[in-house]
Order: sequence, then C-alpha cells, then structure tokens
Amino acid sequence: INKVISMQDARSYFEGRDEERLEFLNKNISSSKTIKPLAQDWASRRYFRVQNGDKTYVLMQSVPDHIPVVTMGHKLSSFINVAKILKNSDIHAPEIITMDERGGYVLLEDFGDMTIGKALEHGADELRLYQKATDILIKMRNNISLDKLSNFPKYKDSYIFKARQRIVDWYVPSTRLAKNNNDILTAYNSAWDDVVTVLPPPPMGFIHGDFHLQNLMVLANGDLGVLDFQDAMVGPVPYDLGNLLENIRTDVKPEIYAAMMARYSMDDAMRAWYRVMTTQFHCRILGQVFRLAILSGKTDLMAYIPRIQNYLNAALKDPVLKPLAAWFEVEKVDLAAKNFDIEKIKNFIRDDAF
Repeated sequence: INKVISMQDARSYFEGRDEERLEFLNKNISSSKTIKPLAQDWASRRYFRVQNGDKTYVLMQSVPDHIPVVTMGHKLSSFINVAKILKNSDIHAPEIITMDERGGYVLLEDFGDMTIGKALEHGADELRLYQKATDILIKMRNNISLDKLSNFPKYKDSYIFKARQRIVDWYVPSTRLAKNNNDILTAYNSAWDDVVTVLPPPPMGFIHGDFHLQNLMVLANGDLGVLDFQDAMVGPVPYDLGNLLENIRTDVKPEIYAAMMARYSMDDAMRAWYRVMTTQFHCRILGQVFRLAILSGKTDLMAYIPRIQNYLNAALKDPVLKPLAAWFEVEKVDLAAKNFDIEKIKNFIRDDAF
C-alpha cells in the first residue's frame, strides 16, 4: 500500500524550527532556562520541559490549525477551548501560561511525569486512583452543560464513530488473508443500526475522547490532572468510562471494575450505551492496531491484540449486542487469531480502507 499519512507530514513540519521555538521562549521567559524534549506525541505535537530557575513549564509545539498537515481531531484551537471549559468545571486541566496560537506554541503548567499508570507500577492505591478518575468523569457529566458545547463536534459525525468499521477494513482481512467482499461492511453497519434502534435515546454530554491512564497525571498534592483532551466532542457520555475501565494497556480488577460502574451511577439505558460505546471503541482500536502497523510500521500496539480480543469476546455475550454478535458469527470473524505477518497482510487490504 502506497499511502502518505498526516502523521508523517506533521513530523516534517517541525524540522528546522529550533530557532523559532527558542524565539517564542525568549519572548516569554526572559531569564536563563534549559529545554529538554519530552516523549513525543504520534500526532501533530511536540513537547518540551522548560526549566526556569526553580520553576518548570511544558512547552507544547503544535502544527497550527491553518497548516494542512494538522492531524484530524488534534486542532490547537480545540485544545485551548476545551482547557478553558475543563478549568471552569472544576477539572484540573493544565493552566495556559501564554501562547502564540498562530505560531502553534503554548506554554503550559507542568504536571510532572507521574501518570496513573506509573503510579500503579510504584504501588499506589489502585482503588483510590480509579475512584478519583471516575469522579472526574462524574464532574464532566454533571458540570459541563450541553449549552457550553454548542460548537463541539458530534460523536455521530466524527472520524472516531466512522472508524468503528476499522475492524472490518483492517482486522478481518488480516485474519483471513483475503480481501473483503463488497457486502461485508454494509452488513456490519446494519448490525450496529439494529443494535441501537431498539435502545432509548443515549445520555448526551461532554466526551473527553481519550480518557485513559496515560492521560491522567498524579499531581504533587494528590489530585489528578487531565491531558490530551482536544478530541472532545458531544456524544453518549459512557464512552469515557469505557476507555478507563477497558483500556488496551492494562486489566482492571473485577472488584474495581464493579465498584466504578456503581460509583458512576448508571441506569439501564446508560449501561446499555456503555456497552455500545465501549464495543465500538474496541472495534476501532483492533483495526487501528493493524492500520498503524501497515501504514507506518508502528507495531508496538500489536502486543495488546489479545486483550482487545478478550474485551470483544466478552462484550458480544451481552444481549444488547445480539445483532452484532450474529454478524460476527455469520462472518466467522476469528477473535482468537495470532501470529500476524504484516508484510503478507498488506496484499489483502482494500484500497478503499481509510
């Protein structure tokens, strides 16, 4: 497959911009400082820790919105707007110290390096951290009214929703080593339509869009800080809880899972939509793993395939998803497949896969 994807174009945007970056910092931090690159985002951003005396900041350098190579769902203006909404809703997003939106530079409060994931590796209280994370979602649900979100993208119109079909476009041919026929995607989407048409209207509200342990920082005072929220949109609110509790990188203990489901206080309708949204997420991510491996050589996420397969196998037992489970059975989709040969798989991906 000969394709150029935006993340590669975004990388080239940052080449040769060291002086421009330093000029922005010199304008806003006058005294001596040191600049250290941080782990880089795979999309259209770069991060640097700036040490200025006894204070530290994080410089986010982003592809500006007006540059065509900006990665979809990663607009700088969205980051700035959502940060303000979160701060005004008693949720700790990083404070914006100063910025040059046109140039793509934002100087931010430094949350440090301690993600929830790292904290758990160091023996932190797992139950307590999941409680705090779930409480943030409750604040998002209760404190951010729909009238604040009138200009936000809608989940149903988003690339995230459309990408639920990536399991069909990428995973299915990867397991069969055969190109999809013309009808398989139509039947898959029809199965989803059959699932949701019998459900009550979903509880709508703010969706973070990427709410998982690596985007939640444990701060010095014990509070949690929230990052990577520029994908925010309006949609069924259980989406983020599913990201938290059915994360591809880690298993949540059954007792913690049950406690957080109860803490979030879901009625039958919300539980049904939790299963729908979380399963659509797994269908997207399982295909995305293969898409990234094939298009950009990013194969590290393939280590998580068994966990995603397990999530889907468990989800399809839920009566809410009966039409979708029937589609998986008719198509004989192998949710236990392993030992994938990426070079061989490339030959079986249809040109119209996105």
